[in-house]
Amino acid sequence: MAPDATTGSSDLNLRYMQVDVSLDNGSNLPGVGLPNSFQVCEFVTLLQRNKDGLICYMRVEFNNPEVLKDNHGVFEILEIVSQNSHSALVKVLASGPIALIFNTHEDAWWISPTTLNHNGMILTIRGTKEGLNRVRTELSALIGNKFSVKLGSESLQSPEFSDLLPKKQRIVLDKAIEMGYYSRPRGCTQRDIAEAMSIKQATVSEHLQSAESKIIHSMSH
Repeated sequence: MAPDATTGSSDLNLRYMQVDVSLDNGSNLPGVGLPNSFQVCEFVTLLQRNKDGLICYMRVEFNNPEVLKDNHGVFEILEIVSQNSHSALVKVLASGPIALIFNTHEDAWWISPTTLNHNGMILTIRGTKEGLNRVRTELSALIGNKFSVKLGSESLQSPEFSDLLPKKQRIVLDKAIEMGYYSRPRGCTQRDIAEAMSIKQATVSEHLQSAESKIIHSMSH
């Protein structure tokens, strides 16, 4: 059951987290071969959960449309909704182990932008603190700690994190959020932040990495 629509996001304290898994680090996952058929698999929206996995709309890009007829195992194409020569909107049943994480937890959602390509998988998640922690724990059980985590700006602005950070880190983080560094798509670079604050890019990088690390660490305890 989805959260009560009458309850504001601030009351639920929902957060964003983005997980990055390379193909090498996810080599034990059954969907790792999908980039051999599709240049891009992009999550569009969730339609429903069932006992077998998640039914959702995906946008796929390909060189040969014949791949739409192939058996892709944990990525079963149920319907081709729309198609041109190199891309299609398809309804799929995602039944791999990552999809099943979101099939069993209703306080964390697999959302856009989520993509799989030859570089790996970027998975964007929204949920409660407890939901995001469970997702991280189950991802670790699947692939160890071979993935990187970034928090979205909504999470980073949470008041509970203010006391965690030294003043200089908080100032740089606030500026990064203000300029859209954590927006999707990203609104600026670290160099842009450095120029706006008249400091070195290396200083911006150091402060942001340290702040993110502290916040992510605090969420797992």
